[in-house]
Amino acid sequence: METIYKPLVVNTINDLADKDFTNSAPLVEGFLPSEGAFLFCGSSKIGKSWLALYLALRVSTGEKFWDLDVKKTSVLYLCLEDGERRLQDRLFSIASEYPDNFYYSTEATTIDTTLIPQLEDQMKEHPDIGLIIIDTLVAIRCKSATPNGNVFYDDYRIIKTLQEFALKHNNTVLLIHHVRKTKSSDPFEDISGSNGLHAASDGAFVMRRENAEVKLYTRHRDMAEHVYTIDFNKAECIWHLIDDGTPAEEEFKTDPDLRKVIEYMNEHDEYYGLAQEFCDMLGLKKKAQSISGKLMNRKYQLEKMGILFEKNKTRAGSVITLLRINNDIPVEADDESEEEQIEDLPYEILDVEEAEPVTMCDEVTTLSGVENVTNRCDEPGA
Repeated sequence: METIYKPLVVNTINDLADKDFTNSAPLVEGFLPSEGAFLFCGSSKIGKSWLALYLALRVSTGEKFWDLDVKKTSVLYLCLEDGERRLQDRLFSIASEYPDNFYYSTEATTIDTTLIPQLEDQMKEHPDIGLIIIDTLVAIRCKSATPNGNVFYDDYRIIKTLQEFALKHNNTVLLIHHVRKTKSSDPFEDISGSNGLHAASDGAFVMRRENAEVKLYTRHRDMAEHVYTIDFNKAECIWHLIDDGTPAEEEFKTDPDLRKVIEYMNEHDEYYGLAQEFCDMLGLKKKAQSISGKLMNRKYQLEKMGILFEKNKTRAGSVITLLRINNDIPVEADDESEEEQIEDLPYEILDVEEAEPVTMCDEVTTLSGVENVTNRCDEPGA
């Protein structure tokens, strides 16, 4: 019998380099992307659940998380280790309003049974859910190990299944998880379980106490690492950001070509013309195709730094626009000024195709908690 299979879909690298991908704005600027499966880890009772609930509330209302911009979206919170009474007590402690687009459940099945169908049902009923928080990963783990006893494979499969679900629905799944009791030099090696969990995830957050401070470490596939110093306010039952040790501009400082682009824009209000001419003018090492692609994929970060970037494809090559803006004010395209700029260009590049708008995710981060929280926060949680 002939084996039926799905043939490979093969393209050239040159085709890939020429693609412009549309990326969604992050759920939380510099903290949480809008797509993928992420681990949020810390020791028992450090305050992970307090942070997760606060994050969920901010995303559901669109209010700033710390001083970071938030993309408002519906939230599904699976509170699987605490009952309704404890969840309500925490809600009363930290919330000033109770949004209708914040859904919760205190029961769910496991990943190896019907958890995914349960989540699919919720997406049908509430298709605008952009964030799903599962508290905790242990509660939805497979009850039986893989037949061959391969723990790495079992852990990898759990996260991969949730990642595929998140990519299918263009949302984010955040999994609350624990760390080992012994600390290693690399905080991400503290994650409980095999390396399969971190390997399959799109990123991880690790909270841990270091001397008198709580540090939040973040590591993601498409973002620079961050280390945040955070503090738990016992009166408010809220984690506050004390110090962000890795500003959003860090990636542009470490990449020589991107750094030259920023240096140029610090001295000029705009550039409009061929990408190749721009690269030649600045003496950039990489090809124009690579530079314009890098800038397109970091469009969101550039806007946060006060620089508007656009790219259009023409017969003569890519035409790019770099424009210094006031990033506190939404920027809309000025058709008249753009036409005036086009008139100044050589006739060969007047055939401009519309480029798809691209928004780039920013970086990500997480918070941490304090043990033995008192006052209204008698039980910090997982």
